Amino acid sequence: MDRKKAELIATCWTTAGDVRPDHADNLSRWRLEERIEAAARAGYHGFGFWLGDLVAWREGGGDYGALRRRLIDAGLNIVELEYLSDWFAKGERRERSDAARAELFRAADALGARHAKVMPPFGGQDLPMELLAGHFTALCDEAARHDLLIAMEMIPFSDLPDLSSALELVRRADAANGGLLIDVWHVVRSGGAVADVAEVPGRFIKAVELCDADLAMRGTIAEDTMRHRRLCGEGQFDLQGFVGALGRAGYDGPYGVEILSDAFRALPLDEAARRSFDAAAPFCAIAAGTAGQ
Repeated sequence: MDRKKAELIATCWTTAGDVRPDHADNLSRWRLEERIEAAARAGYHGFGFWLGDLVAWREGGGDYGALRRRLIDAGLNIVELEYLSDWFAKGERRERSDAARAELFRAADALGARHAKVMPPFGGQDLPMELLAGHFTALCDEAARHDLLIAMEMIPFSDLPDLSSALELVRRADAANGGLLIDVWHVVRSGGAVADVAEVPGRFIKAVELCDADLAMRGTIAEDTMRHRRLCGEGQFDLQGFVGALGRAGYDGPYGVEILSDAFRALPLDEAARRSFDAAAPFCAIAAGTAGQ
């Protein structure tokens, strides 16, 4: 039986260069056109945009329609948007979030985005699960009007620190276009086993990310996640087991490649795109072979 070929997305940080998402000045120094072309030359099927880069592009006179045409010409047919936070908040935080949400949906319409990443709450806010689920349902309902999937990332240093708590939220929300983004780094650092992913119903897995790392954490968890990830196959994570578990769960969507490390950020753009794709592609092939098993 023919199987759908698994596809790889160059997530926004894979082509961003020497900038970090946790720093205030986190806009890429490389032009979006150059990054799109580098991802396409490397062999990627999709491209991820940081919302801040998109806003800077538009405010600098760029046109989202022209950007969409570049993606099409480059053969990049999967678009990811990153990210929306505080979708559950009140007051000024919610006002800022709603402004970002409007821009995100505007970009999604123009670029034909597949999914958008959203962040869980942080800082021990102790928000009731029913409250979060209601806000998530509302967000997904609005996103559905833009043909957009909403993928909440499970992050071990957030208020939803493991697969079980993150899954509880999306189960309660029960939105057809809403679910989880599962990053192998977060699964391992949460203390979970990659095999646990097989127990997540496939309908609740909306996006996936690959990277590698040492099993032993280096520094704090924040330092480890931002500075010490490795190219796929160059660390100690069981990536084969991870994609196998996703296949057993029924996931057959694209795989994002997200390499956050000091060494990777120092690479020239074309080398970063090529090396990240070449390292992840063998695991992409495994994913294609296990989907639906």
